[in-house]
Amino acid sequence: MMKIIDKIKNHAHENDSGAEKASQEQATKAVAAPAPVAEKKHKEGPKMHPDLLELYTVTDNVLGVGTFATVKEIILKSNGKSYALKIILKKTLQGKASMLETEISVLSKVRHPNCVSLLELFETEDAVYLVTDLAEGGELFDQLLKKGFYGEGDAARLVHQMLLGVEYLHNAGIVHRDLKPENLLFADKTENSRLMITDFGLSKVLTGGNDVLMTACGTPGYVAPEVLEQIGHGKPVDMWSVGVIAYTLLCGYTPFWGEDQASLFENIISGDYEYEEEYWGHISGLAKSFINSLLVRPAEKRPTASQALNHPWFRAMLEQDMVTPVSPSESVNLLPGMRKNFNARSTFKKAIRAVGLMKKMSPTSPDTFGSGEIPHKEAAVPKGKHGRPTSTLSFSDVVDATVLKAKGLNLAATAEGDE
Repeated sequence: MMKIIDKIKNHAHENDSGAEKASQEQATKAVAAPAPVAEKKHKEGPKMHPDLLELYTVTDNVLGVGTFATVKEIILKSNGKSYALKIILKKTLQGKASMLETEISVLSKVRHPNCVSLLELFETEDAVYLVTDLAEGGELFDQLLKKGFYGEGDAARLVHQMLLGVEYLHNAGIVHRDLKPENLLFADKTENSRLMITDFGLSKVLTGGNDVLMTACGTPGYVAPEVLEQIGHGKPVDMWSVGVIAYTLLCGYTPFWGEDQASLFENIISGDYEYEEEYWGHISGLAKSFINSLLVRPAEKRPTASQALNHPWFRAMLEQDMVTPVSPSESVNLLPGMRKNFNARSTFKKAIRAVGLMKKMSPTSPDTFGSGEIPHKEAAVPKGKHGRPTSTLSFSDVVDATVLKAKGLNLAATAEGDE
């Protein structure tokens, strides 16, 4: 079987243009030339790559465990700096190797403060080891909810940083396709930590100016309508997701919901959302204007990342904060409302899981299209006032395969199927 890294090298050789190839070679040098390391063969089986152990100390600090990988903290012996080591056992991929190949290919090209980068790559017969930046601050919302104060200006700063990362990716011809709060990490635990985009498993590198992608992928609640309709998509899908995340950063719930999966996707396709007075009465009109500019269709009407960075909302919030910082007493604390909505979301997630266990659903990843089998049953949605769910579907969506099939979606599709 051809090794994963060799396949990536061959694919790049066959498809990259001259300029793109030069850029990739430069990026490869920047990650300490991982390819020669990958070509070595060892008989250690599941043991760590010896070159990795020579350079790094692998700690017992497990940062995360997923279906396909375990992430540990490692320390570079030469300077004592910590990094993240993603360990992927090949036997667990089971036909999903293309997602890993895509992630490695994209990560090797990325060099930006607001994006997690691949630093080194090692491979044995049984495993692949990715050394990446260590985002010690944790997931976006997990850290926000620990703060004592969080206002609209804070939300604007975070969205601005996210857009800087998206702008870089788009200028490099990369569409992320799975932007969501879980894929936004803080670089460290300081008060104003830098935000970083991660998880490029569903990303796609465009090879031409007008590439149209067709694969249905992404996360329900954050996915753009053109993806659901399978009419072709590109960079604007990321801008839609930015709009959804910006909305959520200001109130704690996502703009699109439904009493069942059919109505959820119908609302996304129709762009049916609102600003409830209870949570939005104190939010500026400029913030709503920014969100409205992104949650629009057709996709061509959405601003590019560069254009969105120039929206008046950022000038009003960020420039004001630099000149005359807004104190908590002068701004509205958004945390009480956000905590209320997140507590409801947590309760809903537990209900979803309980139904899944009772019906013996497959314990795969229902939150992302193309990441495994999708459960066929729905859980009842607890309702609040006006019939709105007391939590939103986007954080723990259990996608109804029958609804999606009726819309012509291929749930088994992954990034490999794009044309």
